[in-house]
Amino acid sequence: MLSRATPTESSAPGAEKAMSLRTKIFIILPLVLSACLTASGQQAQDAAERAREEVCRRVPCRPPTTVRLKLNDKEYTELDFPKGPYVADGFINVLAGEELYVEFDEAEGRLTNPHYVKAAGHPERTVTLRLEQIEQGMLLNIKNPFARAIVYDCFIQRADEQRLRRTNVLPVGGKLENFEAWPYPVPQVVISNVRFAPPK
Repeated sequence: MLSRATPTESSAPGAEKAMSLRTKIFIILPLVLSACLTASGQQAQDAAERAREEVCRRVPCRPPTTVRLKLNDKEYTELDFPKGPYVADGFINVLAGEELYVEFDEAEGRLTNPHYVKAAGHPERTVTLRLEQIEQGMLLNIKNPFARAIVYDCFIQRADEQRLRRTNVLPVGGKLENFEAWPYPVPQVVISNVRFAPPK
């Protein structure tokens, strides 16, 4: 559920007043939404909350987080995210301003068991992801520690929308890093199905 509050003005010492739009967003992950398919309104919110709590009992979750993004020279938007998983059931959720370490198991030529780690204790199998705002928009940086190229499915959420949009991304070469860019604010990216790229 997305709700938008009335625009308010905020100021910082020595800076011009800027308009800030505050938005409440629920992290959009299939594992949470699946609990709400038959519910509506308050029931859906309650079901989503129960689903999040269940997930957070088995995987690390980030605390409630506010993401602040610049819309233009004078306007910002603030988006509130509730407690939710960094990685769960194969889905990796990166918020703007975050750098995440996601460790994988490698067996029989496949990547399995993606899980969030606080630090890269096994850098040879830990993918690093960082989502940040730059002057021209948003930048997603992915570092691939494996010798083979990786590909993945990627969904983004624009700051002015509630839904996720699938977006095309390039493979990340072996032992290399790649950058994906969007010319508008993106508060969250959801990545899944990380796998080795097929041989050329």
